[in-house]
Amino acid sequence: MSESTRLFPYYFPTTVVFVDDNPKFLRSLALELPEDLAYQTFENAEAALARIERTPEVPPLYQRCFSQYAGGQGGSGEQLIHLDLSQIELEISNRERFQEVSVVVVDFDMPQMNGLELCRRITDPRIRKVLFTGVADEKIAVQAFNAGIIDRFIIKSQPDAVEAVRRAVLELQQRYFEAISETLRATLMLNPPRFLTDPAVEGLFSELREAHKLVEYYLVAKPGGFLALTDEGELFRFVVLSESELDAQANWAAAQGAPEQIVAALRERRRLGYFYETPDAYYESDEYAWDEYLVPAHRLEGDGVWYHALIASPPVDIDFDDEAAHYSAYLDRLDTDAA
Repeated sequence: MSESTRLFPYYFPTTVVFVDDNPKFLRSLALELPEDLAYQTFENAEAALARIERTPEVPPLYQRCFSQYAGGQGGSGEQLIHLDLSQIELEISNRERFQEVSVVVVDFDMPQMNGLELCRRITDPRIRKVLFTGVADEKIAVQAFNAGIIDRFIIKSQPDAVEAVRRAVLELQQRYFEAISETLRATLMLNPPRFLTDPAVEGLFSELREAHKLVEYYLVAKPGGFLALTDEGELFRFVVLSESELDAQANWAAAQGAPEQIVAALRERRRLGYFYETPDAYYESDEYAWDEYLVPAHRLEGDGVWYHALIASPPVDIDFDDEAAHYSAYLDRLDTDAA
């Protein structure tokens, strides 16, 4: 997969932890942070470290996608690694996903444990670290950056310190997802969905995410594309098919006895199918409503030719709590806990 692409197999908002023993500074910082940023503030470094190192009830998604099982012939017991892509879209039912800590912003000069020591004690190498320093500590910060202990340092007294924090957090959250999805992306490289590597698809999906305010997305294999959500939990399904995949849909529809106009719409690239149910799921007395499973197809030229659609409120076979499992609900819980 091209290193230039920023289209991950999945993405969702994560939590930023701010640590500073000065409560006045933390209150001032909180007033200037973006309203859509999930964050927690700590005056005590040990309490902050306990939060960062807390073991989640459910293992992270990048671990749950993979499983080991015994394979081989003749009972050899050879251990194989299995990638289960179906686990990715199921993550929308995990209410705790947003609690994942991606970035820590910590003051250097604190009693008991300074910021550099806290950064050293964070065991997850994927978590990105920003150190707040004074001018007198800049040399120490440079040495820590060069040693890979921190990813950024910001002079606390500089006029644009909060804006520098905002920019650093946004960039480092992206780097966090690059790190946690590295194994998954490498595995997908063995037989990747081709649209994942096409910059034209990446650019289009980025525009759609911005236009519809989609804050999280998850790779789906059949049909290819992503399941995406707004901060309030409104579901969208982005479907993207190659010409051969659309031909396969037309052939399948014809084999299932679809009306000629349905097959023609698929073959002529006017429609694509979102077949979340198949004819064999219907009772014999019911007629399969082919029109309900077709949506207008839009053409996109990139490294290949693609046909795509963005479907609002798509039917999904996932137990999703649309009142409590979305990002806004998590932000409300953080506000309640901080009050």
